Amino acid sequence: MKPPIHLCVDGHSICGPCYDKSYQCHVCKKEFSPIRSAVLESLANKVLFPCTNAGCPKHATLPLLEKHTPHCQFRIINCFMARVYGECTWEGRAGDWMDHCFSEHKQKVTDLPFITVKDKWDAKRTEPILNYFLLRCFEKVFNVYQIYDKRGGRMMWTVLVNDDNAEKFYFEIDIFLPNLPSKRIVYRRPCKCEKDADFLEHTQNVYIPVENVFSMLDDSEALNFIVRIGEVENLPLLDTPTDSESRILLNHEDHK
Repeated sequence: MKPPIHLCVDGHSICGPCYDKSYQCHVCKKEFSPIRSAVLESLANKVLFPCTNAGCPKHATLPLLEKHTPHCQFRIINCFMARVYGECTWEGRAGDWMDHCFSEHKQKVTDLPFITVKDKWDAKRTEPILNYFLLRCFEKVFNVYQIYDKRGGRMMWTVLVNDDNAEKFYFEIDIFLPNLPSKRIVYRRPCKCEKDADFLEHTQNVYIPVENVFSMLDDSEALNFIVRIGEVENLPLLDTPTDSESRILLNHEDHK
């Protein structure tokens, strides 16, 4: 029985979700009391309940179970690739999804900390998510989203990882023209946690105006880019810039 636990005037108990859908006691048909059962609520928060997903061995208190259930590896899901690319009818346990992706979506997943993409631009596409990739590295799974914000006139990339300390990882977007190495766009941003509900509005995503993106299309009207994942602790620290010799000489001339 899930708190809050309500009582009717005769003392029969009813859980919060059922109370919200009822107008009288299901046992005696009498009205509800404004009093809740503190004893039953205390017990409910201490008892270990099983996860409702078939096959999951997890037992936990209700507050912990509420956090576990949305991320349970035994929950049944549909393949997310179908929402982006279509034509996939897979349904199964969340814990089996990566194996499915490596078997059926090999071009969209990798065990390396980078993936190279050649994406043909299609002006007729209406879905905001243009691409979705999975990178399994650093003992984590990184979700890469490429989103076309048509109204805002910009292209966005973001990377989510199931880690509360997601910002210890960074991602780079490296847009290039294969036959013109002098023309290149590179951005580096911190990764975001999957639990961040506002990740699409995050200021640390990569945003590039579409006119800049279109300027990087190759002769076949494809966008070539690399997504890289790394650990922030391995990035070199940049020294604070010092005055150059020309600046020093300029200051010297000012004093004459």
